[in-house]
Amino acid sequence: MNKLTHLSFSRLKALAHSPLALQRYIEQTRTATKAMDEGTLLDVLLFTPEKFDETFYVLPDVKKPTAAQVNAKKPSDETLAQIAAWEAMIAEKGTRIGISAEQLIEARILEQAIRNNSTVAFQGLLHPENFTFQVPVEFFYKGFKHRGIKDAEGRDRNGNRVVWDLKRMGGRSGEALVRAQIRANLYDLQGAIYCHEADLAGEPIKYYIIAVNNEGYVTPFEIGRDAREKARYLWHKLISAAHRVNLEGMDMGCEFWGDSEGFFQF
Repeated sequence: MNKLTHLSFSRLKALAHSPLALQRYIEQTRTATKAMDEGTLLDVLLFTPEKFDETFYVLPDVKKPTAAQVNAKKPSDETLAQIAAWEAMIAEKGTRIGISAEQLIEARILEQAIRNNSTVAFQGLLHPENFTFQVPVEFFYKGFKHRGIKDAEGRDRNGNRVVWDLKRMGGRSGEALVRAQIRANLYDLQGAIYCHEADLAGEPIKYYIIAVNNEGYVTPFEIGRDAREKARYLWHKLISAAHRVNLEGMDMGCEFWGDSEGFFQF
């Protein structure tokens, strides 16, 4: 087993479930899903729109030839034209992410919903002169290198130092549902990690979650200093678990977090 040397938020979140979940996360094939592509699309539209053309390719209405059409001994002229159009499209697309026109329309609707949200606009969270977007973070802490990417870092309208992240929430919006999702997905832990160096130095910093659901409802949350300090206890617990995993391996499931007999108590 390769020993853990770095801990991203995603790795810590997997370990919070079990070492086995962490192992599967590390070993999984990084095959992009439709949801992942749509998340990347929204990120690019909001944070790095200048990279849209080099990252995405809007697929034209060209039907993929069937296996029977490709393998036909005497394909029709129509089939030959279809195959040629498909091959030309694939060549033009290259390594870019293919998206449909409908996906682009839906992403632009969400983009505008976020840009027009009164809190986002009032605080200037997308102002290019006040914020830097897609900011890498890397530091060494308690035996591990920690890595991540902040969606945005800068200063709000009041001059406060701010880090914020955009979160897709599926069908969830409103305080109660988004609060529950923040807890379930450990976004308070992410805030503790991204604000770690400032919090450790006693420097004021705010961490925001800008949540958007599939219908364009935006729910802004602040993860305050007290919440980040509480999340730090979990962070330290996970770091200790990571050291244990390096000694014992990643074979254990959820029972890893149980009592000495391997049970949770109810």
